[in-house]
Amino acid sequence: MKHIRGVIFDLDGTLVTSSLDFMAIKQEICCPADEDVLSFLKSLPEKQQSAALDVIHRHELLDAQGSDWMPGARAFVDKCVADDIPMAIVTRNSFQSSRVKIERNAIPIDRLITRENSKPKPDPTALLQIASDFGLPTHAILMVGDYRYDLEAGRNANMPSCLIHYTTLPDYSHLADYSFQHFGLLHQAMFE
Repeated sequence: MKHIRGVIFDLDGTLVTSSLDFMAIKQEICCPADEDVLSFLKSLPEKQQSAALDVIHRHELLDAQGSDWMPGARAFVDKCVADDIPMAIVTRNSFQSSRVKIERNAIPIDRLITRENSKPKPDPTALLQIASDFGLPTHAILMVGDYRYDLEAGRNANMPSCLIHYTTLPDYSHLADYSFQHFGLLHQAMFE
Protein backbone atom coordinates (compact mmCIF):
# COMPACT_ATOMS: atom_id res chain seq x y z
CA MET A 1 0.00 0.00 0.00
CA LYS A 2 3.03 2.27 -0.19
CA HIS A 3 1.75 3.57 -3.55
CA ILE A 4 -1.24 5.27 -1.87
CA ARG A 5 -0.78 9.06 -1.88
CA GLY A 6 -4.35 10.21 -1.08
CA VAL A 7 -7.32 8.92 0.91
CA ILE A 8 -11.07 9.35 0.57
CA PHE A 9 -13.21 8.30 3.51
CA ASP A 10 -16.85 7.48 3.98
CA LEU A 11 -18.02 9.24 7.14
CA ASP A 12 -20.68 7.14 8.92
CA GLY A 13 -19.53 3.81 10.26
CA THR A 14 -16.05 4.42 8.90
CA LEU A 15 -14.54 7.53 10.52
CA VAL A 16 -17.27 8.07 13.11
CA THR A 17 -20.03 6.03 14.69
CA SER A 18 -23.49 5.92 13.25
CA SER A 19 -26.72 4.91 14.91
CA LEU A 20 -28.88 5.52 11.83
CA ASP A 21 -31.72 3.01 11.73
CA PHE A 22 -32.36 2.63 8.02
CA MET A 23 -35.33 0.32 8.58
CA ALA A 24 -37.00 2.94 10.79
CA ILE A 25 -36.30 5.64 8.18
CA LYS A 26 -37.69 3.43 5.40
CA GLN A 27 -40.83 2.67 7.41
CA GLU A 28 -41.40 6.33 8.19
CA ILE A 29 -41.11 7.42 4.54
CA CYS A 30 -42.86 4.25 3.19
CA CYS A 31 -39.78 3.07 1.33
CA PRO A 32 -39.74 -0.65 0.47
CA ALA A 33 -37.29 -2.55 2.70
CA ASP A 34 -35.19 -3.72 -0.26
CA GLU A 35 -34.91 -0.31 -1.96
CA ASP A 36 -32.18 2.30 -1.58
CA VAL A 37 -33.46 5.32 0.39
CA LEU A 38 -31.97 7.97 -1.91
CA SER A 39 -33.19 6.23 -5.06
CA PHE A 40 -36.67 5.94 -3.55
CA LEU A 41 -36.56 9.61 -2.59
CA LYS A 42 -35.93 10.64 -6.22
CA SER A 43 -38.95 8.63 -7.37
CA LEU A 44 -41.39 10.57 -5.16
CA PRO A 45 -43.50 13.54 -6.25
CA GLU A 46 -41.99 16.85 -5.12
CA LYS A 47 -44.27 17.39 -2.10
CA GLN A 48 -43.72 13.85 -0.79
CA GLN A 49 -40.02 14.12 -1.57
CA SER A 50 -39.73 17.21 0.60
CA ALA A 51 -41.56 15.55 3.52
CA ALA A 52 -39.43 12.39 3.21
CA LEU A 53 -36.26 14.48 3.07
CA ASP A 54 -37.29 16.19 6.32
CA VAL A 55 -37.63 12.77 7.98
CA ILE A 56 -34.22 11.65 6.72
CA HIS A 57 -32.64 14.93 7.78
CA ARG A 58 -34.11 14.64 11.30
CA HIS A 59 -32.68 11.12 11.70
CA GLU A 60 -29.27 12.23 10.36
CA LEU A 61 -29.02 15.20 12.73
CA LEU A 62 -29.92 13.10 15.77
CA ASP A 63 -27.31 10.58 14.73
CA ALA A 64 -24.69 13.28 14.17
CA GLN A 65 -25.17 14.75 17.63
CA GLY A 66 -24.16 11.46 19.26
CA SER A 67 -21.28 10.50 16.97
CA ASP A 68 -17.75 9.63 18.11
CA TRP A 69 -14.55 8.53 16.38
CA MET A 70 -14.41 4.87 15.36
CA PRO A 71 -11.59 2.90 17.04
CA GLY A 72 -8.22 3.75 15.50
CA ALA A 73 -9.65 6.19 12.95
CA ARG A 74 -8.28 9.31 14.63
CA ALA A 75 -4.71 7.92 14.81
CA PHE A 76 -4.90 6.98 11.13
CA VAL A 77 -6.15 10.43 10.10
CA ASP A 78 -3.54 12.12 12.30
CA LYS A 79 -0.80 10.08 10.59
CA CYS A 80 -2.14 11.13 7.18
CA VAL A 81 -2.02 14.77 8.32
CA ALA A 82 1.55 14.33 9.62
CA ASP A 83 2.62 12.75 6.30
CA ASP A 84 0.86 15.41 4.18
CA ILE A 85 -1.45 12.86 2.57
CA PRO A 86 -4.45 14.69 1.12
CA MET A 87 -7.81 13.51 2.45
CA ALA A 88 -11.47 13.99 1.64
CA ILE A 89 -14.83 12.74 2.86
CA VAL A 90 -17.54 11.53 0.49
CA THR A 91 -20.87 10.73 2.12
CA ARG A 92 -24.44 10.06 1.09
CA ASN A 93 -25.58 12.11 4.09
CA SER A 94 -26.56 15.76 4.11
CA PHE A 95 -24.03 18.58 4.31
CA GLN A 96 -25.48 19.87 7.58
CA SER A 97 -25.42 16.55 9.44
CA SER A 98 -21.93 15.81 8.08
CA ARG A 99 -20.64 19.19 9.29
CA VAL A 100 -22.07 18.44 12.75
CA LYS A 101 -20.13 15.16 12.85
CA ILE A 102 -16.94 16.80 11.58
CA GLU A 103 -17.13 19.67 14.08
CA ARG A 104 -18.23 17.49 17.02
CA ASN A 105 -15.26 15.18 16.48
CA ALA A 106 -12.74 17.82 15.32
CA ILE A 107 -12.02 15.86 12.15
CA PRO A 108 -9.17 17.67 10.37
CA ILE A 109 -10.48 17.07 6.83
CA ASP A 110 -11.67 20.11 4.91
CA ARG A 111 -12.78 18.50 1.66
CA LEU A 112 -16.39 17.25 2.02
CA ILE A 113 -18.72 16.04 -0.71
CA THR A 114 -22.32 15.21 0.24
CA ARG A 115 -25.46 14.20 -1.60
CA GLU A 116 -26.28 17.88 -2.17
CA ASN A 117 -23.17 18.65 -4.22
CA SER A 118 -22.55 15.41 -6.15
CA LYS A 119 -24.25 12.25 -7.28
CA PRO A 120 -24.27 9.80 -4.35
CA LYS A 121 -22.07 6.73 -4.18
CA PRO A 122 -21.81 4.26 -5.90
CA ASP A 123 -21.63 6.88 -8.67
CA PRO A 124 -17.90 7.69 -9.08
CA THR A 125 -18.34 11.42 -9.88
CA ALA A 126 -17.28 12.68 -6.43
CA LEU A 127 -14.24 10.37 -6.30
CA LEU A 128 -13.10 11.42 -9.77
CA GLN A 129 -13.50 15.10 -8.85
CA ILE A 130 -11.36 14.61 -5.75
CA ALA A 131 -8.66 12.80 -7.75
CA SER A 132 -8.60 15.77 -10.10
CA ASP A 133 -8.48 18.23 -7.17
CA PHE A 134 -5.64 16.25 -5.56
CA GLY A 135 -3.78 16.08 -8.89
CA LEU A 136 -3.37 12.33 -8.41
CA PRO A 137 -4.20 9.34 -10.59
CA THR A 138 -7.11 7.29 -9.26
CA HIS A 139 -4.88 4.27 -8.60
CA ALA A 140 -2.92 6.36 -6.05
CA ILE A 141 -5.99 7.18 -3.93
CA LEU A 142 -7.61 4.77 -1.48
CA MET A 143 -11.39 4.79 -0.97
CA VAL A 144 -12.01 3.69 2.63
CA GLY A 145 -15.51 2.69 3.71
CA ASP A 146 -17.72 0.23 5.50
CA TYR A 147 -20.50 -0.42 2.99
CA ARG A 148 -20.96 -1.77 -0.52
CA TYR A 149 -21.64 1.70 -2.00
CA ASP A 150 -18.16 2.82 -0.89
CA LEU A 151 -16.52 -0.19 -2.51
CA GLU A 152 -18.62 0.07 -5.68
CA ALA A 153 -17.78 3.77 -5.99
CA GLY A 154 -14.09 2.90 -5.73
CA ARG A 155 -14.42 0.27 -8.45
CA ASN A 156 -16.44 2.62 -10.63
CA ALA A 157 -13.66 5.22 -10.32
CA ASN A 158 -10.85 2.68 -10.92
CA MET A 159 -9.68 3.47 -7.41
CA PRO A 160 -8.51 0.85 -4.90
CA SER A 161 -11.03 0.37 -2.12
CA CYS A 162 -10.61 -0.66 1.49
CA LEU A 163 -13.32 -2.19 3.64
CA ILE A 164 -13.19 -1.53 7.38
CA HIS A 165 -15.62 -4.09 8.78
CA TYR A 166 -15.05 -4.11 12.59
CA THR A 167 -17.02 -7.35 13.07
CA THR A 168 -17.64 -10.15 10.60
CA LEU A 169 -17.00 -9.87 6.88
CA PRO A 170 -20.16 -8.78 5.04
CA ASP A 171 -21.38 -10.54 1.89
CA TYR A 172 -20.03 -7.69 -0.26
CA SER A 173 -16.45 -7.95 1.05
CA HIS A 174 -15.34 -9.40 -2.31
CA LEU A 175 -15.75 -5.89 -3.77
CA ALA A 176 -12.84 -4.59 -1.66
CA ASP A 177 -9.22 -4.56 -2.78
CA TYR A 178 -8.22 -4.51 0.90
CA SER A 179 -10.16 -5.54 3.98
CA PHE A 180 -9.28 -4.86 7.61
CA GLN A 181 -11.20 -5.42 10.80
CA HIS A 182 -10.17 -2.02 12.17
CA PHE A 183 -8.10 1.07 11.38
CA GLY A 184 -5.12 -0.20 13.39
CA LEU A 185 -4.57 -2.92 10.78
CA LEU A 186 -4.95 -0.45 7.90
CA HIS A 187 -2.46 1.83 9.70
CA GLN A 188 0.07 -1.01 9.88
CA ALA A 189 -0.40 -1.96 6.22
CA MET A 190 -0.03 1.59 4.97
CA PHE A 191 2.57 3.10 7.31
CA GLU A 192 4.68 0.34 8.88
